[in-house]
Amino acid sequence: MELNTPIISTEMLTDKELNIYKGLDNRPYGELLARKVTRKLMNNPVKSNGGYYSGNGLHFAHRDYCGIGLYFFEEKFVLGEVNDGMGPYPILVTFDNEAAFVMWLANQSNQSMSLIAGDKYPSSKFNNQTITRLRLEWYIEDHYDAGWNAYCTYVRKREETQTKP
Repeated sequence: MELNTPIISTEMLTDKELNIYKGLDNRPYGELLARKVTRKLMNNPVKSNGGYYSGNGLHFAHRDYCGIGLYFFEEKFVLGEVNDGMGPYPILVTFDNEAAFVMWLANQSNQSMSLIAGDKYPSSKFNNQTITRLRLEWYIEDHYDAGWNAYCTYVRKREETQTKP
């Protein structure tokens, strides 16, 4: 694993952010989910197209800052920032091999992922459109779409099915 940016320290968080952090799910994502995400990333590699990236990693696609995305790029697994629906740039974390990436992702949680952000303005990016269990589960769906409206629809449908008796 190559970390290209420091992980946000919990000491940098405000009291309000620290309360949010403590309330985030800290259960590891697990190996099964990590392997499914890894397979889909490998089947949808991102390629550079004249300075633009094309492919289908896990990311949000809307205007301005879109958070953190997961990609299989140049035969490596990467986490990178996404802006205006395009990424990974800058690349924040790189894994050279599948086994290391699966093990790392399996041991992450919503809480730990909330601290991965670019170092330009880290406090404004804490828990801002980070990788979550819900996003990972959405990504492995057949109908995954990076558009913000598609994600909102997915979340709404999941909530409706979970609240019905």
